[in-house]
Amino acid sequence: MRIAVLKELAVGESRVAATPETVKKFIGLGAEVAVESGAGEAASVADADYSAAGASVASRAEVLKGANIILAIQGPDPKGLSGFADGAWLAAGLNPFGERARR
Repeated sequence: MRIAVLKELAVGESRVAATPETVKKFIGLGAEVAVESGAGEAASVADADYSAAGASVASRAEVLKGANIILAIQGPDPKGLSGFADGAWLAAGLNPFGERARR
């Protein structure tokens, strides 16, 4: 099971979908966790903290490669998502009424 944690791209968004503690718990359950470089920056979490927790830190393309679960706070732009596993789950807050152009 590969879990990808994405960097939030929305202006003013300072949250991140996983903390280093969360990463440790996922890894303890047998998952592989990959975090997009800079994902925790706005939340004052350094890439090194994710690495120390056992996650790999890489570009969006590398993080998504083969991902079974994609974690984000806000729904990412579908144009920026590719390379994940067939049947992957997206766990994010989607806004179909506010983001009608994405339908």
